[in-house]
Amino acid sequence: MTRIGRIFWREYWGHITRRSYLLFTFGFPVFFMTIPLAGGVILYLAIRAAMPPTDPRPIGLIDQPGILVAAPAPSGPVHVEHFASSQDATAALARGEIQAIYDIQLDYWETGEVVTTYEVAPSEAVDRMVTDWLRRHIRAQAPPLLLARLDAGANIIHRDLAGRRGYSLDGMTQMVIVYLLIYFVRLGGSFTAEYMFGSIASEAWDRTLEILLTSVSPLQFLLGKLLGLLAVGLTQLALWGGAVLALSLGTSALLGLDLTGFLLTWEHLGLLVSMLLAAYVLDQMLAAGLGLVRISGGAGSMLFSTINAIVGLGLLYATYFVPRNPHTPLAVTASLFPLTAPVVLLVRVVVTEVPAWQVTLSQILLWGSSVVSLIWLRRLLQTNLVAHSTPFSFHLWLKQKFARSKNT
Repeated sequence: MTRIGRIFWREYWGHITRRSYLLFTFGFPVFFMTIPLAGGVILYLAIRAAMPPTDPRPIGLIDQPGILVAAPAPSGPVHVEHFASSQDATAALARGEIQAIYDIQLDYWETGEVVTTYEVAPSEAVDRMVTDWLRRHIRAQAPPLLLARLDAGANIIHRDLAGRRGYSLDGMTQMVIVYLLIYFVRLGGSFTAEYMFGSIASEAWDRTLEILLTSVSPLQFLLGKLLGLLAVGLTQLALWGGAVLALSLGTSALLGLDLTGFLLTWEHLGLLVSMLLAAYVLDQMLAAGLGLVRISGGAGSMLFSTINAIVGLGLLYATYFVPRNPHTPLAVTASLFPLTAPVVLLVRVVVTEVPAWQVTLSQILLWGSSVVSLIWLRRLLQTNLVAHSTPFSFHLWLKQKFARSKNT
């Protein structure tokens, strides 16, 4: 095994076998899914406990416009008794034969009003039964084409004066899927960057790096360290991604929704993978560099927080402003700036047509930043941590010789 391979395996295996890493990797998805589920169950039970029980007695129905005359009885929690007049219904209510009177008003088609009379208010389940009964019967009599258009609603597509397409309500689902994918990949990258930052900073502080660098070159150390911690984060993301994919496929099968088909057939899938991978690598490079800078008065931790703040602002900007104004100078600039490009550019390609030169330049700047960061890391490691001799310079040697001969 090469020296780079030994460093890689030490970092990778050392991290993925830690108890804290295992607890977080497997516990975070469980926590993320359990808390909303448990909260929903508790809220449902609290509402059920606060609501009065359903009275088993039937309800009386007065259908003045004759909407439900031919409608089959609902399969609800109580039975329905029809009354021709309000006097008969009121007498039945006074005798306790029914719990409430639901009077569909003669002008229901204009007002939608149903007047309910009772001594004790019926439960929400009874109100919902009557409402659903009316809705089902009215929809059954409406033309299918009209219902389809009503359910689909209006699809508002935004275009600027130049005719460029903007976001539409029909594409909101696609944008949400892409945005969530960006968010969770960036979230996983920030966790791995924390590992990188803490590992480099601690080894720089206790001088472990200088001991290691007596047997390996700075470049070998950086490659092994970076590749090992990158693999740690990718393992974490792969486990979370597998859980999300399984959940999406299960939800799609149960609800009949296609939650993954759009992403797998999306024309910009390659761009998505390239941008997120480059952003992930750049996060680790910056975290490693700032871990080294931390030995100088704690500046690294402050810079690390500043970078996270910039990425957070990019997320907020891409969430609300970019879909509505995808071609502003600020949107273009944020699409090219390496720290915000992975979010802003990907949101823009979902909602509008982005010029090819912007897509190409953004990728070049993002991947180029990772290469420059690696060179910067190597020099930073040499200058700040390693006592190394200055490379031989013939010009400098001649200059020193000349100065000595002149002094003597």
